[in-house]
Amino acid sequence: MIVGGKVKKNLSYLLVLLLICIPIYRVKATTLNDLYAEVNSLEKSYNASKQRANMSKAELANVKASIANTESEVKRVQNEIVKAENDIKANEKKIMEKKKETNQMLLYLQLSSGQGDSMLEYVFEADNYTDFIYRYAVVSQMSEYNSKLMDELNALIKQITEQKANLAKQQESLNVKRKELQEKYVLVQAQAKKENDAGLSISEQISEKRKLIKHYEKIGCSKSQDVTACVVAYNRRQSAASSAPRGGGSATTLASGWSYPVSSFVLSSLYGERRGSVRHYAVDLATPEGSNVYAVKEGVVLSARVPSNGCGGMIIQISHGNYTSLYMHLIDSYVSVGSYVNGGQVIGISGGGPREVAKWGDGCTGGAHLHFAMAYGGSMIGYSSEAGATFNPGRIFPRMG
Repeated sequence: MIVGGKVKKNLSYLLVLLLICIPIYRVKATTLNDLYAEVNSLEKSYNASKQRANMSKAELANVKASIANTESEVKRVQNEIVKAENDIKANEKKIMEKKKETNQMLLYLQLSSGQGDSMLEYVFEADNYTDFIYRYAVVSQMSEYNSKLMDELNALIKQITEQKANLAKQQESLNVKRKELQEKYVLVQAQAKKENDAGLSISEQISEKRKLIKHYEKIGCSKSQDVTACVVAYNRRQSAASSAPRGGGSATTLASGWSYPVSSFVLSSLYGERRGSVRHYAVDLATPEGSNVYAVKEGVVLSARVPSNGCGGMIIQISHGNYTSLYMHLIDSYVSVGSYVNGGQVIGISGGGPREVAKWGDGCTGGAHLHFAMAYGGSMIGYSSEAGATFNPGRIFPRMG
């Protein structure tokens, strides 16, 4: 009896310890009022995203126009540089021609006077003073004119050379500006695409939420009623056939009541695994295409859709009340938004391989597998690169740890 008492006492201590160590998450029930508020919030986010996208598009147009103006300016400067080079060559040619002309004129005067090759002889062999003054004036005027002309042409060449150097600097500056604008264009273009993609994603979420609201309203859920309880009650009243598993095989169910999403798999990617600059807040379960995918617990289908860009293929999300589960890269779905599913029920067929890629154009998979994620709360799970309320499924499923 004493031994039995000690065992009971030890078990009591163990139970208390487990209650202390295991975190308890209490999540507010989701009602139609909550969904209305979520849609309203998403619409605000969507409008803000569209506004940012429009601003990005306007900025993109401005940058594009600036690039075009810069290109025109570069061409203008290049043409001016070519013109300056041609002007320099033309003036250099004039200088050479003028030198040749002057030399020929002086040579003619020397030859016509019958004097050697010295201009001094030409001047000093004058017959009288008047002839001397004349000869001296001729030589001086020709020399001064030639010298002045040479100076003017050399000054012009210097001016054009300086202009050419300034134009070269302008061209270099414009090339730098053009490169900066091109880089900015790429960045703004990427931002515009990001905002546009975000808008599409939010739009899809709004559409899914509205489908849920419409379904809940159709089956008679009140605005303040827990929608999970409402759906369960409705399906029980209608004896919905959705509770019957489809396909062959059966789910592996744990003592805790949770069922593995696929019966046979190899853990190919850990929760939180780094992929480049981001982390992957889900697990990848390598399993042959066409494998049955099971609901890990009873709940309400929040989403069953293929994104507009095909990434992820068929994606199903189920709210289990305090938790949400996500199943990605499916070939087919056997459930619809708002329907109630039992734990271990077949909800679709796994993909990730060529069959699924061919069907949905899924460019976000590298082979046959199931992308599986879990989060606290009853709301939908976002991008796998965002932790949000997700947690390591290994906490529930030992083989995923």
